[in-house]
Amino acid sequence: MTAGCCLALTARSHAALFTNSVSIDAFVRSNAPTVNYGGAGSLTISGATATNGLGAINGIADSFIRFDTAALMASLNSQYGPGSWLINGVTLRVVEVGAPSNNIFTRGKGAFSAFWISNDDWIEGSGMPMTPTADGITYTNESTLLTNTASLGTFTNAAANSTNFYSLLLPPPFLDDISAGGEVGLYFTAASPEIGFTFDSQNFNTASQRPVLIISAVQRPTSLGISLAGSNLSITATNVAAGKMYLLLSTTDPFAPVDQWHPVSTNLPAENGEISISQPIAPETTQQYFILQAQ
Repeated sequence: MTAGCCLALTARSHAALFTNSVSIDAFVRSNAPTVNYGGAGSLTISGATATNGLGAINGIADSFIRFDTAALMASLNSQYGPGSWLINGVTLRVVEVGAPSNNIFTRGKGAFSAFWISNDDWIEGSGMPMTPTADGITYTNESTLLTNTASLGTFTNAAANSTNFYSLLLPPPFLDDISAGGEVGLYFTAASPEIGFTFDSQNFNTASQRPVLIISAVQRPTSLGISLAGSNLSITATNVAAGKMYLLLSTTDPFAPVDQWHPVSTNLPAENGEISISQPIAPETTQQYFILQAQ
């Protein structure tokens, strides 16, 4: 019986890493829904039952962040060529404050959800925790800003002074927005009522502690082919990373985690940006899946 095959190309290492600094950010509060806190040195995500250092409930708090990816696109276009790269990982790094001294911020460990939002039509504003203003985003604006979103995952804070890294999901609208080289907006809200998560904002005095997106990108193959001739599978790709080693992984279960896929061919150097592999296929196999992975 002829086997059915599916092939994908991924890269686990040797990717280009780009650190994208925050552009603007702000937090908003349900207990003060018409005022702005965009000038604060911290952002916060608070659940409905979270309490501050005095044990008082402060209500819901959500945070908004925007990143400008113009420099990212220019850098990757210069390194790989326009249209010759793809994003294969996005990590958010924030510096958490476990016990904030200002009692407007709550404390507590819990879950929060991150979302990409398409609407970038909001202003940071200059409001501070003790002197809020009306010149930027407020809690009452949320309903108009969250009409088109995509989930980036649910995570847990440390509830301690720590640097936290969150590996975000990669839904197509989020990837397209990053790749377009413009403003990319994120929204964070409590997923459990007890969370009180405070972290440094783009207004924090120490620049190295401000939020960043760490974006990983790899060279995009211009063509990727797979064909069967009898019991041999032929795999070809062009515009791959020249000189890198490639590993061919296989499974009969496409939903298995990648670390459970089996290596079937190794030590496959790509020369001049082209690679060609011939792999025997067991005749009794009806469905087999492959990943060609840069090492």
